[in-house]
Amino acid sequence: MNEKLAELYGAMIGDGCLSKYYSNYRKRNEVCFMITGHTHDEPYHRNVLQPILIKNFGIRGYIWLRKKYNAVLFSTSNKEVFNFFKKLGFPIGLKGDKLKIPKSFLLNNKLSIAWVRGIFDTDGTVYNRYSKKYKNNYQKYTYKNIQFHMKSKKVIYQIKKILEKNSIKTGKIFDKKGYFGLRIYEQSAVKRFFNIIKPSNNYHKERFLNLQ
Repeated sequence: MNEKLAELYGAMIGDGCLSKYYSNYRKRNEVCFMITGHTHDEPYHRNVLQPILIKNFGIRGYIWLRKKYNAVLFSTSNKEVFNFFKKLGFPIGLKGDKLKIPKSFLLNNKLSIAWVRGIFDTDGTVYNRYSKKYKNNYQKYTYKNIQFHMKSKKVIYQIKKILEKNSIKTGKIFDKKGYFGLRIYEQSAVKRFFNIIKPSNNYHKERFLNLQ
């Protein structure tokens, strides 16, 4: 295990899946490792995620754009990759609330940070806070917020624990229609998040620098 693989596991937690299916074309059972994202994530998939597969498994996988759906997909049917993540406890099929951080990551702060980085790069967001004091007259502030939002309550609690272990103050976990979220409000904590977690996705880094 290394930090890059932990980061890739985090990316899988955010927007990835493992699946098994029967291929009518090949007349056999197949496996699939896949990470999806918005089209603006294509450079991240190509320059960050794909090199991790190349270095650790010796394969490139496939990256393609589905412009009709504003989506990018990165996948491989390599069994070694599939089994690696399966053995770490990543669920096959629907993820639901089955996701969690492997225990070995929790015992290593560098792996924990890399895991959070992968989740944020695929499923997190940074945005400006808005005031809702007056109806239909939202006031924009320069305060930047960071948010994680997903169905797995366990993962959100684990993210919060890791961030606070690294002195990154977070807000309370909230539940919105079956999805759980975590926000970072304090500006010093937002800056510390980017300094400690060091996101790899340039889309997030540029938003952080350009939001006003």
